[in-house]
Amino acid sequence: MSIKQKYIQHKDQHHLFGAKASLADMYTEPDIIQKSKSGGFKNVCVDELLGSEALWNTSVILQGNSGSGKSFIAQKIMLDWASGKLYLNFQLVFYLKYEELKFISKEMNLFELLSWSCNLPSQVISQIILQSSCNVLFLIDGFDECRLFYDYFVLHVSKKAPPEVVVCALLRGEILPRSTLLVTTRTEVIQGTMLKRPQHFKIVGFSEKMIEEYFQKFFQDEELFRKAYESVKSNETLFNACSIPLICWIICTVITERFNDGADIRCLETTTSIYVEFVSTVLEHHCQGLNESVPNLLRSLGQLAERGMLEQQVLFDEKNINETVLDPAGNPLLDKLHLKKRKQQMTMFRFIHLSFQEFFTALYFVLLDEDESQKKVKELLHIVERGWALSCWSVAEFSNRDSEIRSSHQLQSVILFLCGLCKNEMIDSFFKKHNVAVSINIKTQLKEWIHQCLLKYQHENMMFILHCLYELHERSFIGKVLGDLVLIDLSNTPLNKTDCWVLRFCFQCCERIRNLRLNVTSDHLKILQPALSSCEELWLMVDDFSEDVEIFLLALGERNILNHLIVKMDEDRGQNYSEIIASVRDGDLTLSVSCSKSKPWFSVSSQVLSELTFTCSHSEISSCRNLLQTLQTLPSFGGSGEGGLVETVAVMNVLQSLSGLKKVHLEVNKWTDEWISVIRSLIKSCPSLNKLRINTRLSFIPLLVTLKESLRQMGWTMTVCRKSMLIERDKKRDRKSLTEEELKTEERENEDESLDSVSCVSLGADSSSTDQSILLVFQCLNDAEVFTPEYIDKDDESKGTNLYRFVSPHAGQFQCSLTNLVFVMEGKVEVWYKIVPWDVRLLDGLGQMQPAGPLYNIDCFKGSISQLHLPHCEILSEKSKDSLAVAHFSDGNVEILQSIKVSSTHVIINITEFSLFGLIKKKIFPVSSVYAQVLLFLRPKSFAQKQKILNVHLLPGNVPLSEVQSQHQEKTYIETSSICHLIPGKEYKLCCHPEECEVQPLDEVFDCNFGPNYHPTFEVFLNVSIEEVRLGLLDSNNKGKKVWKQRRVLLSAPAQGVEPPAARRFTESEFLDKQRDQLIQRVTSVMEIADCLMSKYMITSEMYKKVHTAEPRQEKMRIVFDVLDSGGSAVKAEFCRLLKEKEPHLVDELESEPSTSQ
Repeated sequence: MSIKQKYIQHKDQHHLFGAKASLADMYTEPDIIQKSKSGGFKNVCVDELLGSEALWNTSVILQGNSGSGKSFIAQKIMLDWASGKLYLNFQLVFYLKYEELKFISKEMNLFELLSWSCNLPSQVISQIILQSSCNVLFLIDGFDECRLFYDYFVLHVSKKAPPEVVVCALLRGEILPRSTLLVTTRTEVIQGTMLKRPQHFKIVGFSEKMIEEYFQKFFQDEELFRKAYESVKSNETLFNACSIPLICWIICTVITERFNDGADIRCLETTTSIYVEFVSTVLEHHCQGLNESVPNLLRSLGQLAERGMLEQQVLFDEKNINETVLDPAGNPLLDKLHLKKRKQQMTMFRFIHLSFQEFFTALYFVLLDEDESQKKVKELLHIVERGWALSCWSVAEFSNRDSEIRSSHQLQSVILFLCGLCKNEMIDSFFKKHNVAVSINIKTQLKEWIHQCLLKYQHENMMFILHCLYELHERSFIGKVLGDLVLIDLSNTPLNKTDCWVLRFCFQCCERIRNLRLNVTSDHLKILQPALSSCEELWLMVDDFSEDVEIFLLALGERNILNHLIVKMDEDRGQNYSEIIASVRDGDLTLSVSCSKSKPWFSVSSQVLSELTFTCSHSEISSCRNLLQTLQTLPSFGGSGEGGLVETVAVMNVLQSLSGLKKVHLEVNKWTDEWISVIRSLIKSCPSLNKLRINTRLSFIPLLVTLKESLRQMGWTMTVCRKSMLIERDKKRDRKSLTEEELKTEERENEDESLDSVSCVSLGADSSSTDQSILLVFQCLNDAEVFTPEYIDKDDESKGTNLYRFVSPHAGQFQCSLTNLVFVMEGKVEVWYKIVPWDVRLLDGLGQMQPAGPLYNIDCFKGSISQLHLPHCEILSEKSKDSLAVAHFSDGNVEILQSIKVSSTHVIINITEFSLFGLIKKKIFPVSSVYAQVLLFLRPKSFAQKQKILNVHLLPGNVPLSEVQSQHQEKTYIETSSICHLIPGKEYKLCCHPEECEVQPLDEVFDCNFGPNYHPTFEVFLNVSIEEVRLGLLDSNNKGKKVWKQRRVLLSAPAQGVEPPAARRFTESEFLDKQRDQLIQRVTSVMEIADCLMSKYMITSEMYKKVHTAEPRQEKMRIVFDVLDSGGSAVKAEFCRLLKEKEPHLVDELESEPSTSQ
């Protein structure tokens, strides 16, 4: 049979119970999207996946949820190529299904494997591929089934290996690197899997038009099609569910089977209820001839499904399936197929779709007795949660993590069905109708787990958790758990119509949502719009500024909950503006509009306006829409300076029409004379205006005397500092001339504004006083306990970085003595943390923000932490506390967390998950003094060296000393009173006595350096005989003002300081490597240690069973060492800690003696 005939005669599951239909006749293409560079999503068609030369020789990753049509797309591509219709640029196309490859037991080379899949001789395939420069396409269906081999490499096409290893080599580009791959997968491809040049696409399902097209193809009778389609469309919930192709087929099948019964399917709400209705239909119409009762049939299918899910098995051979299911060949819920094994054909069975295997697994759990059911559900939840935790580990840290993560993802659907089986009367009626005895007792168990996961994993798995809540369909519970969340962030999640319907239902259960971030299309926004009115703060990434977005803008403030709106535009869509930020406070509306980088509003280079921010009365909110429409209609590229001025005036005319305009902030490319008339006109026509700020990319032209004088006569002041101009009403003028409304406005301005009114002189002044030196001490909170953390051994990837560990004995506040971090623990908690480098790419989404402290990577292995206190180095005034915030980085996303309190030493935030946290500061605030520290390190002197060299570091005060010491382990830390006040960006000079000492450089700028490298600011060269020097620090630009008073420094007495990790006699890795033989022979508490590692998810269930069953004790330890070798530094550190706890005398003995083992 040819490839073309094979797929033309393909029996489509869509007509499972009736006539056959060809794949070409039934195929309906779903929507496919790709993430754009701007963060939005663009639609692509299947032909574009492989038709573009840019995607040749790449790995095209086609990801879609269960039932989205991935396999049908791959098969349709194969059929179109074999039919000569499309993809003719490929001379050869091969189709490989992972679920089938797993049953090939013998080793093969690539050509033999391809011969097995397409019946061509391997010699012919080899000759075509190797002796020509043909383009080859591999369709690899079901990447989820793939086991990844990181230590097994196939570097030549003729090398034999297990089929999965050969395919892995193909995916990594080790063999046939110029071939093109299309890989289908349910889950996102794990980072580190090393697919060659991956290009990611996602199937989001059917649009409304596609649903209608599919119904028309399924119901070939026009009258039946129209009745079925209209019936489903009248139920908005059911119709949106049809956006998933498989669900669309299920509903069409149920309608066909029940059409004569007059059954009403419009009551179906959840995915589980749709599957229950389908199974009930099959049992009534197609299982009458089976020699098995319905309860036994359901249990046998459930038992088979569960075994397959836990063993990651989709295909079942005749022997195994006959042990569980009676008459599998006659069971309409199973599919029979034949696989080639050597020269014979092997009969295999599978569920009609993987999702039915998942459904029957969940059904089996609820059919068990109460204790067994709860036990199995607990194990299921543990596997899924462990997979989530492991997804944060790198391949180097956990080499077999991909298998567990894949299993975790595949079992998530079982949890969804379990939630749905706990729901309402319809499920109960199913069990009663078919005489199935069941005691659903897992609802409380599932609800407790969902609530816990919302607090721990909300950002990574929020959409899945929301689907669980939707399947439960318990409104009061949904409102409670979502109402407790500070943020719901789905900005990096491409949503389909089903997702939007789930969101709509869940959000309508909530009285209030604090902060919501979404990435949506205009069509999706129409679905969601009724449910978003309960948001306090709403962040949207949209493809178009539609009427739905305008509705949110108009809904700001007044009696509505929404008070802060951020709308980001997909710049690939050709919008004139890239971001709109609107907020309402005390009756004032502030609106900020940023220009699209690709389409500047005023295209003349001398007059590009890149950002516009203004504050006006909330009553003018409708007029703001006119401004946005004006900006959108401006041409992208002007032709002359006059054209640019006309466009400028067009915007200013709209601003002047706002009767309550109070503040304006403009970001322009270059200052020109035309702006003078614009400023005068704006001030004259807006009596309520009291502040105008203009920032430019280039410095202002200094000849502004005329403008300054005219402004003075109008009662305004002008301050120019570098690239910023501040124009405001003269606050020294006679206040009697102000109206009552102006007086109220000015009072409110003085209360709310932080540092906007600071003059140019104060921007550059050093507010610190050396006469009144303020010691920088991050004082412990009154009820906080101080602890010194344990150092954890560093692996090769994190050299120069300290990894800290602390276990709190009880609930309370605990302050780290090294980093000054404060943790608020909810009980006995184990926390690991370290400082990681700030990545410039991480800061791209922060706008006018810059780092204000180290970036901490925090992980909680046991228990929970409710608050985090991050130390800052700012010298704060009451008005400048708003300058600080916390950036939270997770999965490539950045979230700005507003503090619940800023003390003189710390910024305090509530936290619900653990990843990267770092202090940030708004750049718009004037530069001012910070607490800083002067650290001294004496370099080691060689025998022939005639000079001592002293390194002097100027660093922010919240950089931990232990981090600096860790990078300078070979140097001697000299302790001294190090605290001073310095201004970032200013030059300072180090003075040293005796005078014959040489200092380089003479002057240096102080920068807020938060790592990863801490290089010396100054170097002092001293005669080798000098034992004492006097050092001081001067402000180079302020008449030599002393900022760090001169003091004695003794070079002969090194300080104790903080013992860096290098001072330890050994590392965990060194200890385990050197004492391996001794530990294998002498450790007696192997199982106790294995139990502890298992409780912290540091050993897999499979390896734990091996340790448990192995004999003698020495063999148990050898298996434990296999775990340690693959687990990375964290697992080794925990093993050593447990060993010291369980067998301290053995550890002391081995540490005190040199090991003889190599």
